[in-house]
Amino acid sequence: MEKQRFEVLNVSKEIGGEKILANINLTIEKNTAIAISGHNGSGKSTLLKILAGIYEPTTGEVRRGDWKVAYVTEHFPENLRFKLKEYLYLTASFQGSSKQHIKTELQKYIEIFNLQSFADTPLKKCSKGTKQKVGLIQALMMKPDILLLDEPLTGLDSSTQQELFRLLEELKKQITIIFTTHEDKMIARLADCILKIESGHLLQNSKPRKLQKLIKVNFIDQASFENLNLDDITYEGNSAFITVEAAKSDDLLLQLLTNNCSIVEVKERI
Repeated sequence: MEKQRFEVLNVSKEIGGEKILANINLTIEKNTAIAISGHNGSGKSTLLKILAGIYEPTTGEVRRGDWKVAYVTEHFPENLRFKLKEYLYLTASFQGSSKQHIKTELQKYIEIFNLQSFADTPLKKCSKGTKQKVGLIQALMMKPDILLLDEPLTGLDSSTQQELFRLLEELKKQITIIFTTHEDKMIARLADCILKIESGHLLQNSKPRKLQKLIKVNFIDQASFENLNLDDITYEGNSAFITVEAAKSDDLLLQLLTNNCSIVEVKERI
């Protein structure tokens, strides 16, 4: 059955007499990834909490239909007495799944986020990054229709960030993901659109810039590049610097190697 639309209709929010959001209108589509950007205090985290149902709007309405919503806060609760694996098993059991299914799913995510050595550690003794991973796993095990992430890269090391990117890229084929972040690389890699909020107002709904890669190669003859249809290439002696869309970089690297170029460096470029 087709799900009802998830809509935000003329939503405003006041906290302590201060208007945080003003007249927000938004229709959220299925199987998409939306980045909410803005300066600190712009209202983006407040909007996320309204979408999650944590805050009620002062005026306006949020229509969630039958969408199951999972929300991951930037700041995981402190001083929980549970051990890591114990806590995740308990919260997953609220969803009504069988014990075996929960155990299988939980083990999968513990391995994805490399938490094996922390499984029996009390959460209050875990680092901020480890708690952030726990919050993500808790949300994912809910099997939500829409996943809300508030600054999800906070406290995660580079390798875990890459694992998260890969996981979210797969998930957005099945569910809707909405996230706040200050990281351009996350927006470029995951977002289908960007909602720009400034002083509580929704100012812009735009497409993100595509993630690019900068490739440095050494070459013998510039003829190596003649049939590669390169739009952005510069030369420095016997080195060439090529900027290409990340999605096309693997094919280009193979062509460069075939043309007797030596790959010196490949790095992301926003």
